Amino acid sequence: MSEILIDYARLAKRADEFGFRRGEFLELKAGLRLAEELTGQTMATPESITWIDSLTGMTGWVTGDPVDGIFISVPLSSAGVAAVRDGSFVPAWPSLGHICCEGEPCGGIYIGVYAGANKEARRRVMMAAAVIRVDGFASVPCFARGATEDGKRSMASLGFQPIEGGLSDLWGQEPLPQSREDAA
Repeated sequence: MSEILIDYARLAKRADEFGFRRGEFLELKAGLRLAEELTGQTMATPESITWIDSLTGMTGWVTGDPVDGIFISVPLSSAGVAAVRDGSFVPAWPSLGHICCEGEPCGGIYIGVYAGANKEARRRVMMAAAVIRVDGFASVPCFARGATEDGKRSMASLGFQPIEGGLSDLWGQEPLPQSREDAA
């Protein structure tokens, strides 16, 4: 399995290009509340996301003032990738061994939430998700769960496919092909 070292400065710069910033506790709380309203499902707590973000340096992203979009991404260790695939990964409070803490090798990425309150926020969320996937995490697998039919359609449009045997409603995308220039 391939692993990468995350370029945090580049990640933050790319997120900023789409109007995203690392969320503070109250912003994450507002974003998660928005995601719950849009999906009709219970999300992780802002306490959990704040804890994961403090370890990973890249988990909780928000856009808008007030918050009108949220993007939650959890970098995974190799053990975390295996846990997602076998269903033992707990998205709301992952095991420390499943998380890629800041500075550690990253074996994959789990997208926990992506939601926008309006057309512009949804566009920013989808663009940020696609660009960050391709630009920062192309050489590792990416996972997300299909919480809604719209979410499943958006994942399919990004090239994700349903995965059997892991978490419920799990979708994934294997590492993306890299150009010769990227491989050099």
